[in-house]
Amino acid sequence: MTFTKRKKAPPGATEKSGKSYVVSVRLNEEQYHTVQENCRKSGRKLSDFWRHALLNAKVTAVATPDDMAILRQIGSMANNLNQLAKKANEAGFKLVEWSLKGLSKEIKTLYTRLSYDWRHN
Repeated sequence: MTFTKRKKAPPGATEKSGKSYVVSVRLNEEQYHTVQENCRKSGRKLSDFWRHALLNAKVTAVATPDDMAILRQIGSMANNLNQLAKKANEAGFKLVEWSLKGLSKEIKTLYTRLSYDWRHN
């Protein structure tokens, strides 16, 4: 492991550029080479490339709090479904058919309540 001493900016340099925050990112070797290649193609300095990429990226939430609540409900229904499947295997399908149909309708209803982004990503 090699350590390099960081260069200090000349006095007043951060006031001139208006940039006083540093953001660090860890990449594996493949990611690093991809970034270097894209930076080279763009003709920008690495810091300008990252700044442009970060400020112009489209941010998509993983899931909204409402979506997470719906997904938890679907998870508990999946547990119910597994219990019904076990019952069907033990006692026969006809005895649990009406429960499965009701559960299926509830799951479809919850799925339609999920946000458009969550259903299509």
